[in-house]
Amino acid sequence: MRLFKAKIIKLVLVFTLIVTIGLSGTMVSAITDDEYFAGDQLKQLGILKGYPDGTLRLGNPINRTEVATIMVRIRGHEKDYIDIEGKEFIDVNLGFWGYEYIQNAYKLNIIQGYPDSSFKPENNISYAEVIAIMVNTLGFKESLEGDWPYNYINKGKELGVIAEDSIISPDKIITRGEMALIVWDTLLVKLDDTSVLQ
Repeated sequence: MRLFKAKIIKLVLVFTLIVTIGLSGTMVSAITDDEYFAGDQLKQLGILKGYPDGTLRLGNPINRTEVATIMVRIRGHEKDYIDIEGKEFIDVNLGFWGYEYIQNAYKLNIIQGYPDSSFKPENNISYAEVIAIMVNTLGFKESLEGDWPYNYINKGKELGVIAEDSIISPDKIITRGEMALIVWDTLLVKLDDTSVLQ
């Protein structure tokens, strides 16, 4: 009887855990040591700021606005007004928290949005999109060969933004930890050619 009760309790706990995770709607991935390290380094640099509770939530997916924000911080324009014509995206209003970051990312030619004039600010971002942003940030947009998305992925491998043997699917949704690692590796690439920062 005692064994039966223990099994019932385990089943209830497992069911409760599954329901709780399912209702939260957020898929959390395992975080590697490299992602923890990169996230911590970016936090110390003020590039990755995290959430009000002090966590970085590295296992959670990252959205397009968060990526734009990180990239604007990397380029040193977080508090700047860039005097270049921006773009009014149909789905980003002036009161949105990330409006200025999105505008600056557009003006810096980091992120362009979609052909229908949308930005999709709350959408998760794919591996291929992130690699394209890194390659653009490093200033190699004009030297691509081949078709999307492999033109960017191959250039990212060539530059050291991602590992030469990387076989991640271009459509994979990127987590905050994966983004931190890619950004950290991109910053290390920039150290080899500081002219890119200008």
